[in-house]
Amino acid sequence: MKEKNLPKRDIILNAAIRVFAEQGYHSCRTLDISNEAGVAYGSLYHYFKSKDDILLSIFRERWKLLLAQMDRMNEEIDDPEKRLIAIFDFIFRSYENYPDMMKVLIMDVPRLKQFYSPENQKLYNRFFTGLAEIFREGQERGIFSRQISPITASFVFNGAVDTTIRQYVYNPELNRVAHPVRDIKREIVALLKKGVLAEAPKTEKPAAKSPRTGQK
Repeated sequence: MKEKNLPKRDIILNAAIRVFAEQGYHSCRTLDISNEAGVAYGSLYHYFKSKDDILLSIFRERWKLLLAQMDRMNEEIDDPEKRLIAIFDFIFRSYENYPDMMKVLIMDVPRLKQFYSPENQKLYNRFFTGLAEIFREGQERGIFSRQISPITASFVFNGAVDTTIRQYVYNPELNRVAHPVRDIKREIVALLKKGVLAEAPKTEKPAAKSPRTGQK
């Protein structure tokens, strides 16, 4: 669907994503958003109370989409490991297809005070609850290590994905050929399956001395 055929509210949100990504949330004005959207300045306030309201609306709608995808994967994919990889793939496809949106979600939304309201945090934390359930199921099936709790595993997974996207977006020195997403994905899952500590090398016990000769 072409953007001009979208509801005006969606046109404004898409324009805001582009403006926030290009100018930075704190550097732009609602006038910049209305100009980018091609709508009258006053009509913007028919849909949103403020610039903060626009940013939080972007978070809520995109986060609900992520949660809906997680629910769908839970229904369609039985294997917890494959389910986790599917979630990873969805997030990175979103980054590849909508890089501006991912910039806004990762860089701008967490800096907004209202993001930490009980209502928004309840929505945000549903993602971690869902991930933790996948890890718990994987532990019960012997797929994931039990050395880390399911909720901690969900924090590690999200932190790894978040940091990887930040590096891909903002680190020009990152060698994307040497560190392709497919390898990073595999390594994150391996980390959560086996942990990071190598098993201590097995050492042979010294032979017991003979009680008669005192020799080994």
